[in-house]
Amino acid sequence: MQAATKAENIRLRLEVTYMLKQIEIKNFRSFSDVTIGPLKKINLITGLNNSGKTGLLEAIFLVLTREDDQRRAVRKNRATDLPNLFRVFSPEADANENFWLWLFRDKDPEKLIEISASTDTGLTQSVWLTAKHPNQFVQVGSGAWRHTGSLGSVFILRPNTSNQLPRPAVFGSHPSDPVQDAIDFNRVVLKRGKKKLEKLLQQIDPRVTAIEALQTGQRPLIYADIGLPEMIPISHLGEGFCRLLDIYSELLAGEAKVLLIDEIENGLHHTVLRVVWKGLIAAAKELNVQIFATTHSAETIFAADQAASKNGESELNLVRLDRVNGEIKPTVIEQKDLATAKEFNWELR
Repeated sequence: MQAATKAENIRLRLEVTYMLKQIEIKNFRSFSDVTIGPLKKINLITGLNNSGKTGLLEAIFLVLTREDDQRRAVRKNRATDLPNLFRVFSPEADANENFWLWLFRDKDPEKLIEISASTDTGLTQSVWLTAKHPNQFVQVGSGAWRHTGSLGSVFILRPNTSNQLPRPAVFGSHPSDPVQDAIDFNRVVLKRGKKKLEKLLQQIDPRVTAIEALQTGQRPLIYADIGLPEMIPISHLGEGFCRLLDIYSELLAGEAKVLLIDEIENGLHHTVLRVVWKGLIAAAKELNVQIFATTHSAETIFAADQAASKNGESELNLVRLDRVNGEIKPTVIEQKDLATAKEFNWELR
């Protein structure tokens, strides 16, 4: 009995996840000094163009990226890959001049960037970005910090403590790599999640009876059985289907516990949005995953609200970002207030 209890305690400790409750951003892109919270399991981020939606995802990514992720090939978890994670950045361009230095507000490297994330357990993790040499920093803030990486001429400083926050996974608005999708699918198979993945995808396209990663040429690709004489490459099922396959694969097989999704409605018809959110919310609850997703679509907002309401818990927040007198102003609308917003036709996007 004691051995069984000990084993259960170990299992519970391994399953502990920390949900982000608040994010603080200073001097990062268009953010001067903002605090956003309280955050929930599902966080939809809206606002006009150039209001900081993608920038908020980048900030969350940077504070959650771990030191060891700089040294090993963790998919979607390397800070050095940031220029192409959410945006399309030309490999011929000078990344330092045209990307990294622009992370500083007004491209002023004299302003230190500070990003802090707090969890529901009271744990706080921070990261500083500076263009000054890290040897100038013996102590920053309230404790000892160390240089843990470089982004061009921009240096990363982190607390001299271990990072216990969850790993992030990024899903940009551009199409995923078909070969990488096949690799991710095989990770799902290895973890015995194939049937669950197929069940989730059948809610989007009921014709799908099976998914397989096959190598019929030089590269492995994913094929779907939809009742035709032979299996069909999933690229023929549309960008939305491929996007969801990518997201679901990371949910079922990845180490990530925070999903950062830019323009989630891309490639999806409004009629399937409720089903998509039903699958995402159910998977997030079952697998202890927190989701941050940007959107321009009112249909996406209300589809997420309906799916979350049917799940029986208030686990959805709407984070609206607005520019007011040159500053980014965040407004958090909790799920209980979304019905009122819809009734009075408030502009939420």
